[in-house]
Amino acid sequence: MQDIQVPAMSRQTFLLLRGIGYCLLILFLLDFFTLIIPLKFTDATWELITYGQVVERVPLLLLSFPLVFFGEYSARMKWEPLAAKIISWMAFVMAIFFFLGIPLVVINTVRVQNIRQADVITKTVKQSMPVQAIADRLNKANTDNEIRNVLKSLNPQQKSTTVEIPKPQEVKKKILTEINTSINQTQLQGNEIKRRISTTLWKDSIKWAIAALVSGLFLLYVWVQSKWARVGINY
Repeated sequence: MQDIQVPAMSRQTFLLLRGIGYCLLILFLLDFFTLIIPLKFTDATWELITYGQVVERVPLLLLSFPLVFFGEYSARMKWEPLAAKIISWMAFVMAIFFFLGIPLVVINTVRVQNIRQADVITKTVKQSMPVQAIADRLNKANTDNEIRNVLKSLNPQQKSTTVEIPKPQEVKKKILTEINTSINQTQLQGNEIKRRISTTLWKDSIKWAIAALVSGLFLLYVWVQSKWARVGINY
């Protein structure tokens, strides 16, 4: 094996740095396949979260390539020409993966936002249904006796108390006011939860999209600069 001599760098240093690069690449791939398996395509939540988790681990990938390609031809083992060629193409494939994922991040963020906000709306409606049913019954009750009957059905343990209510119309008005206040508070809380869901989702998605764009550009640059690995190494 013929090495290009670099006086300031020993063979052991080349092997050490490249060994670190291979280890980082393996660690990233282990994480990558652990995250994507089992595949759940068409599941917007899975696609978004999985892509984000891959992007979060991209520093391992970005650091591994410069270390693996460090020194180009110098002090390489016999098996490394093929490995370097494969890894060079891997940089291109991962760059495409990150680029293609950016529009999917936007689409899936909208889908996940709609799903989660719909869940909040459903929960809010369920919380409001019991008191809304009471309000509907009270609104239909016009006479004093009808109002007393509604109140009696709401609190059957205190039948005598409801019968003795001197001013049912005022009680009705007070209860309806309290119910409306409760429903409004529930809706406000639901709107706040929806706002937080939207803010959190878009904050994470924008971060992932920018990180993916930067990572993809860097990996494309790595692929261009590692052309020597794809055209072959002469020993």
